[in-house]
Amino acid sequence: MYKTLTISSVVMILAFSGYVSEATPSKVSISIEIDFPEEKIEKDTSLEKLEVEILEKGKFEIKEEEKTAVIAGELNEQILITSHVKSYKPTISLLIENDQKYGLLVDTKYLLDRYFDLLKKEEEAKLEEQRIEKQKLFWQHDRYIEYQNGIRGIYINGYLYGNNSFKEQIHSLVLSTDLNAVVIDIKSDNGHVLYETNVEEAININSIRVKYTKTDLSFYEKNDIYLIGRLVAFQDPLFAKKHPDSAVWDKKNNELYKQGKQYFLDPSDLRARKYILDLALDACKIGFNEIQLDYIRYPDSQYRYMEFDLESTVENRTLTIQSFLYDAQQKLHSEGCLLSADIFGYVLTNRADGGIGQNLEAVITSVDFISPMVYPSHYSRGSFGYEYPNSHPYGVVTSALEDGLERMDDKRQLRPYLQSFWHTDEEIREGIRAAEDKNLSWILWNSISNYSYESLTGD
Repeated sequence: MYKTLTISSVVMILAFSGYVSEATPSKVSISIEIDFPEEKIEKDTSLEKLEVEILEKGKFEIKEEEKTAVIAGELNEQILITSHVKSYKPTISLLIENDQKYGLLVDTKYLLDRYFDLLKKEEEAKLEEQRIEKQKLFWQHDRYIEYQNGIRGIYINGYLYGNNSFKEQIHSLVLSTDLNAVVIDIKSDNGHVLYETNVEEAININSIRVKYTKTDLSFYEKNDIYLIGRLVAFQDPLFAKKHPDSAVWDKKNNELYKQGKQYFLDPSDLRARKYILDLALDACKIGFNEIQLDYIRYPDSQYRYMEFDLESTVENRTLTIQSFLYDAQQKLHSEGCLLSADIFGYVLTNRADGGIGQNLEAVITSVDFISPMVYPSHYSRGSFGYEYPNSHPYGVVTSALEDGLERMDDKRQLRPYLQSFWHTDEEIREGIRAAEDKNLSWILWNSISNYSYESLTGD
């Protein structure tokens, strides 16, 4: 004759799945049913009859109507797992100790302890598997660091890449120099998606302008060139005009907020975030090694009539950008791509977020690499002690990089964009020398991809 002991409880714990809200615990329902004989229970047979169901394990979901950002929580998975497992034990032990009906205190607790030991081992095994997979992801990048003295890349304008003559020039430059990486536009500043995508939202807003195909990109894999896809994130006139409720709103003039021809998406808006992530994940599948997010920020403006779903405070801006990047990183890793973010050069020096949500310490915890735009021409007069910063590429780049490196644990995460416009070939090489003297990888930026052989070789 068997009877069933049912122990049910709702306990409050922190999720260990990656994103957690530090302010909002997650409800986890636990239902435990144990079949046992009326006579003295046998540990070995009873263990086989133990059935444990954990509902909503570690899940924290945002409700659509809340329109609030998820906060990136503790990233030390081992600590989270240990905390997670331990959090169940006291609650269940208390239930057992207060239920004397069947006289099974010792035996039941033994079974439960065994279960939680197994749970912990299973989770640890999953983490180890994830760690190994992450190592594989970074291997395809790190071999350039180990065997080719770093990443040396150029930005390629995606519109121009649709021109065969231009494409041939780029291919020739890459093959005849020490370049081993290129950055190609996925989605441009105009909101255009430059390859043929199946992302439904891109089709709906008519944003697709095909300039290259997966076959075109195969050139880089064949020639062992590291391929990065640049995706302009929260600046998108097409999406903003199609979905004004997802864009930054000008509440004074009751219209979309704009800076010249630029229209910004609200970084805290769920629909906007989903569109960017969908494109990033889709682009990852056509051959890119890495997805690079640009305009990963709020508008750089002091205009006080901008309106967002989530109030624009320093904390909200920083956490919104951080959580979005962390979410993107996790999803891209699962598809086999790394993640980088373009940031303003001054972020390396300034401790505040500059009103745009870019804080160095927050960003680097959520991406694999950062590419600060340390362009001497973008620094104001007197920066780093130079009256005319644009005339001192080596000194300006060196000083900016030093400011960033002293705030970073892993310098390999720092891979600057270097100025390749308004400079002579010699000045461009000075910027490169500044990065290489710090043993850093680098990418040259020229908006129309006009690069000279001499600036790369000195010949």
